[in-house]
Amino acid sequence: MSFREFRAGLAGALGRVRRSPDAAVFVGSHRKAEAVLVSVEQYEALQESSERQHAVAAALASVRAKGLEPGADDLALFVEVATGQLTTDELRHRVLSRYRG
Repeated sequence: MSFREFRAGLAGALGRVRRSPDAAVFVGSHRKAEAVLVSVEQYEALQESSERQHAVAAALASVRAKGLEPGADDLALFVEVATGQLTTDELRHRVLSRYRG
């Protein structure tokens, strides 16, 4: 959608996003997308996902900086945290339960 079309059809574009929370309206000029209109829910989900991924990357970097390398099982748990399937508290509980018996 061009900027001109976007300005003229702003109510319609907002309506599309409201009706379908997963919808995205791409806006730009010369057939090149320069901005995206998404629902607040979708934006917040994207932000949370990005924050989780950055937190996992930082945690892994910290472990590796100490000369340690997580095992395959631990890496799989970190992937679950990064994708939102597991909370950090659940990760901590699972890892600690391996060592507590």
